[in-house]
Parts: sequence; C-alpha cells; structure tokens
Amino acid sequence: MKFYFLMYQIVFLLFLGVFAACPRASAQQTYQPSWPSLEKHNEVPEWMRDAKFGIYCHWGVYAVPAYNNEHYIQHMHNDSPDYSKLGTYKRHLALYGPLEKFDYHDFIPMFKGEHFNADEWADLFMKGGARFAGPVAEHHDGFAMWDSDLTPFNSKNMGPKRDVVGELEKSIRQRGMKFFTSLHHELNYTNVKMKPGWAGSDPKYAKLYGSTMKKEEWDQMWMDKCNELIDKYHPDVIYHDAWLEQVPEKNLQTYLAHYFNEAGKRKQDVIVTYKGEDIPAGVGMEDHENSNPKNIIDKPWLCDYSIGTGLSYSWGYTEGMEIRPAKEIIHTLIEVVSKNGQMLLNLSPKADGTFPDDQKDVVYKVGRWMWSFGEAIYDTRPFSVFGETTAANQKVYYTKKGKTLYAIFLDWPGDNVAIKLKKLTSQSLNGKVTNVNLLGLKNLVKCQNTLTADGLKITVPAKTRVPSDIAYVFKIETE
Repeated sequence: MKFYFLMYQIVFLLFLGVFAACPRASAQQTYQPSWPSLEKHNEVPEWMRDAKFGIYCHWGVYAVPAYNNEHYIQHMHNDSPDYSKLGTYKRHLALYGPLEKFDYHDFIPMFKGEHFNADEWADLFMKGGARFAGPVAEHHDGFAMWDSDLTPFNSKNMGPKRDVVGELEKSIRQRGMKFFTSLHHELNYTNVKMKPGWAGSDPKYAKLYGSTMKKEEWDQMWMDKCNELIDKYHPDVIYHDAWLEQVPEKNLQTYLAHYFNEAGKRKQDVIVTYKGEDIPAGVGMEDHENSNPKNIIDKPWLCDYSIGTGLSYSWGYTEGMEIRPAKEIIHTLIEVVSKNGQMLLNLSPKADGTFPDDQKDVVYKVGRWMWSFGEAIYDTRPFSVFGETTAANQKVYYTKKGKTLYAIFLDWPGDNVAIKLKKLTSQSLNGKVTNVNLLGLKNLVKCQNTLTADGLKITVPAKTRVPSDIAYVFKIETE
C-alpha cells in the first residue's frame, strides 16, 4: 500500500513540474503604472494597420455660438487689447452681453441636439468608408459628452440630455466598425483665466471651467473621467490632444494601466494616441496633426485632418466654414497610407445634431472612391519607396498587399500612352510582373507592360474609360 502511495506522489510531483514548465500562453499581461511596464503593450495592433481610415466629430457646446472655432470658450474670455482672434471677445459682448451676465455655461441650454441620431451618424461614417469612428468625448471646455457620474456638466444631464458617447458606441459597433473616442480635457485647467465677477467664477461652475478648482481635485477628476469612459464604453482607441504634461505623470500612468488591463480582460487590442513627447513612443501611437512625414516611418502612425479649412480654420462647426473637397481628402489619405500612416477625418456637426449638406456630400464622394478603389488602401502596407513623380510630372504613390503592388496616380495619365515608373524595377519588385490592370468602373482594364532594370513600362489602352475624377489605381501582380 505504501508503494502505491509513493508512486502516486511521484506522478503527482512530476505532473506539477511539467505543468509549471509549460508556457501559459493564455495568461493575461498585467500592466503596472510605470513606463517600463506600459511599454510591453502593443501600441499599434494589426487591426489599425488594416483599417487605415477613420472618422470622428467635434461636437459640443461650442457648436452653439458657431464662431471662430471649437476653442470659443477660451477666446470669448480673452479681453486683452493686444489679442483679437477674429474679434471673438468683442463679438460675444455685442451679441450676448457682458461676461458678468452671460458666460459659456449659458450656451448649454441652447445646445439641444434635438436632431441627433446615432444610427444616422454611424451610417454616414460607414458610407464614407471609415473602419473606425466616434465622437470627441470631451473638449477643452469641460463638458462631457457622456453619462458621467463625475460632473453635472454632461450631455445626459444637460443640453441634449442624451448619452452621446454611449449611443454612438452601440451604433458604430453594430455596423462592424471599431469604436474611437477622443479626450482633450487635459487643457481644461489652464484654458480659461477666470476673473472675479464673471458669471463663470461662481463655485457651482468649477467642474466646467476647471481653473477655479483646486489643482489636486482637478487632477483626480481628469483621471477619473478617463477611467469612467473606459469602464462604461470600452473604446478601441482613445485619442489625446496635446498638453498631457499638465497631468501628473503618475495619474497618466495609472489611467493607462487601467485601460490596458481592462482591455486585456476582454481580449481587446486597444490604442492610445499622443502628440510630441507626451507619452513614451513604446506606449502609444503617435499622431501627426495636419501633417504628413516626408518619408516612410517604420513605426505605424496616425494623422488627423478636419473637413473644415480656410483662413478661419476650425474643427468644430462654425457658420460660413469652408470645406475641403473630397479629392484633397483622398489625395491626403493616399499619401498617408504610402508612408505607413493611418488617417482620421474630422467632421463638424451643427448644434442640433445634424451635418450640413456640404459636409455630407464630401463624405459620400470620399466613400464612393473608397468602396470602389479601397483595395489599394485597406489592409495594405508600404512599399520600399512611398512613390515617385513621372517624366510627365505626375505624382504616383505605392502601397502593397502580399505580392500585389498598387500604383495610385493622383492625375489621369491618359489613354493610349506609355508610362514609365522608374522606382519599379526588376530588382525592387524582386521577380516577374504577371499582370497589370487598371481598376475600372466595371471591369479591370488589362495594360501591356514591360519590366526591366530601368523600370516598369505600362501602356494604357486606347479609349479607356476614365474610372474616377479623384485618383487612379493600377494593380500590379508579381510572382
């Protein structure tokens, strides 16, 4: 009997040893609030590299005055005689009265969002070709666009009396897109220099304007809001504007550890973005606002552009705002993707929750190109070079997917013409070209081609129907 008991113990101990030696692939990584620990997180998962294009919206109380830009709260309080910024302070006084009587919080009851429809927003994003989308959750003005338990100044309690973030999260996910949201409230504490006597100096508005709070209380609220957004809506991407240096480093680290750990529990690959040196490069995805690098960057990156343009450039809706044409947006996206980037387009809804027709028309045109020729954008990776300019001074950008290369022309090269792409040589393509086709309106247009050490010569057939008025894609298949 003792012999069998001894054998049982030996087998049991051997089992424990083998079990302990086996790698536990399913074990969840636990992140600590320190940069070395947070750097173990995969800052740019493959889904983002495949998605390429997203849409978000600056929608908040600033859409009510609809003047200057989304920083209206800051400019309306700047009464310095040496500062103008489109005369916002003087205009505010003329239209609404002195700040002692009418401050930013007085716009909140006017921010009704009576026509806001999350399904209609999500449909627009999808028709535009976006694969991730969402709203600005909170801008510098301190007004939360979700059902917050941390501040009374939120869209569920005031204004539209809707959980904007929550409704959009459901509608966007139902359509198969990843859920994006952004936080800009790190600037809230220093955004407005409140003067005694102004209506906003009343302590009951402290959580809106921020600057009248004790700094340590504001710091805690900043972190708690980030965590509340994570716990309630589980965003796939949290985008941060600049100025994260205004947040205590430990609070920032604690929030990021919470984000990554909560995502791990759901087996969710999440992303946090940053600008400049706000977060170490190994922790988040760098965002290049309104700019594209000159060359390919090895580490995948993000950039964001607003649909608004012109001299009075704005991310939020303003009356009379100028709009970028669809062609400019697609050309920018093509360049971004060729350099290992992902692009985020911002839209600017009106205070009632609707999109102006000119913005919708642009999104529809962008979407038409993306649904037609998006195979040259989605799921691609950069080629060895991002592009070139032909002898005819035509700009061409390259993307690749496996053994398929896409040459995207920004201008129509013409039919019955021969084009030489000097960057595409027998050496750079590492083999033989089997087919070159122009993506067309109905069928692929087969193009004669010759590959040499000096480049790839492509001949566009005569009487080829122009497939687009935005950009033109040649699909080059290799062995």
